[in-house]
Amino acid sequence: PPAKRRKGEGAKASRKRPRAAGTRWAAAHASLFRRQKNILENKTGRKGPPHMFVPCDHDGPCDDAATCSCAARGAYFCEKYCACGPDCRARFPGCRCAPGDAGDPSCRSGCECAAAGRECDPDICRCCAVDARSAAAALDGCANVALRARRHARVALGRSSTHGWGAFALQRCKPGDFVGEYRGELVSQDEADRRGKIYDKLNCSFLFNLDEENVVDATRKGAKMRFANHSADPNCAARVVMVDGDHRIGLFAKKDIAPGDELSFNYSS
Repeated sequence: PPAKRRKGEGAKASRKRPRAAGTRWAAAHASLFRRQKNILENKTGRKGPPHMFVPCDHDGPCDDAATCSCAARGAYFCEKYCACGPDCRARFPGCRCAPGDAGDPSCRSGCECAAAGRECDPDICRCCAVDARSAAAALDGCANVALRARRHARVALGRSSTHGWGAFALQRCKPGDFVGEYRGELVSQDEADRRGKIYDKLNCSFLFNLDEENVVDATRKGAKMRFANHSADPNCAARVVMVDGDHRIGLFAKKDIAPGDELSFNYSS
């Protein structure tokens, strides 16, 4: 396929206190997500490329780009892996969607994690927190953990009508369903440039930009989704999602996909 890359009084008081605390939490929550949105949109109305996550480890608040690696990236949140305490004002707070179950999972719409390009995290999100439930039941109740829980569709390889080999769905997928992960060897941008010159001469490239520092090369190491071919009218869309501090590439259905349909996505989008 062509290149994918470059591509009482007391009672009243007790009722007020939780409401005030919730208001403070909501204000801080909204401020953090406004900050994230501004950077994702790069203040130009277009999303900027994701950055490689480096946990911060310093003294003092996380608002100085000279000392905090998270602040130096522009506006990305501090993560649970950072050395700053849980009371850090820049730490990602997770979503507060109501817990669901396998029949009616939460985080289908209006989820702050999904809006920020992240999967939900059982360590910080209420929707999939492991309380009285088992870890499996907690994940089953959240719709925004497809990559973490490996909820991919069944896919087979076969001869493509477009180019060489292709990937074909073995089950029905609805719009928004997670189809599969694009995996491969993680290389630097410089190494990808070197390899890209060779792949261009062979007219075959499996390079996929992951973030500003790294590229996924599925030429020698990869999964079945590396065989998904290019289409101007694709039935899948590629999306870079943050999972536990790492960027991963997921392919999600754009339209209804029937068993036997060839999977494709737009390499340049």
